[in-house]
Amino acid sequence: MVAFGVGLPFFPQLPPDIYQSGALDFVEVTPETLCRQRRGGTLQLLPERVARAQETCGALPVVVHGVELSIGSAHGCNIAYLEMLDQFQALWPFGWHSEHLGFHTIGEDAHTLNTGVPLPMPATLEAVQLVAERSASIKQRYGVPFLLESPAHYLPDLPGDPEIGDDIGLMNAVCEQSGCLQLLDLHNVWCNAVNHGYDPFAAIDRMRLDRVGEIHIAGGSWQEGFWMDAHDSRVPEPVWELLEYTLPLTPQAGGVVFEVLDEHLARLGTDLIAAEVLRAREVWQRCHASARSQRCR
Repeated sequence: MVAFGVGLPFFPQLPPDIYQSGALDFVEVTPETLCRQRRGGTLQLLPERVARAQETCGALPVVVHGVELSIGSAHGCNIAYLEMLDQFQALWPFGWHSEHLGFHTIGEDAHTLNTGVPLPMPATLEAVQLVAERSASIKQRYGVPFLLESPAHYLPDLPGDPEIGDDIGLMNAVCEQSGCLQLLDLHNVWCNAVNHGYDPFAAIDRMRLDRVGEIHIAGGSWQEGFWMDAHDSRVPEPVWELLEYTLPLTPQAGGVVFEVLDEHLARLGTDLIAAEVLRAREVWQRCHASARSQRCR
């Protein structure tokens, strides 16, 4: 993995200066946002939108973070997404790409149900085999690292086989069998720890940190008794603590990205976003260069 540094998702709503100021080392693009409105399940990439994004981002390296693949769907992942990503790579080559370890489509063809958000996979041997085979194929298809993100979830007592255990065991096993890497979203870890009552640092210690290729940080909010992975606020202090703990232990980490959803950009403002990026850079510079066997202080 190439170590880029600190990144931000691409948003056409943000002033181009935030991408051209030198504060960012790379940009994370969700290519679905550069597509025409969906018709019949297709994803038609619009080259003019890609060109505008390239002009805004200039020479910054780009990575991809997709949301439409649905790699864990029993009937198969979203081929339309992969065909669109083929076109995107030809227009704008990326250093690596990532997706969510979950599923959000059920059924086939006209009977397909879209859940709207990624649902967690059961921690079973069958799920490991299904996702690992697809991940290995996707990694070969694009010739760059492929990363999977374990999402926040709000469902207790998910099913699992004793050989796998839980969502952490599932991610470890998929990475081991497929050769893919993990996108470690530290806000997801903290969100799950808060909602399900466990120590997030103990959860980090169980992960294959040598397989972490990218780290996400984000904010959230309380809704109906749950801490939600809403990407609607600045990063909570416990997530910053997790970043400082984790980053020195991830020798393959290529970068840290501050995530926010586009509908919250105007409320949060560019000053807050720039401040979160600056703080992430300070942590990166302090921790990333330190010995991997040491916690940064």
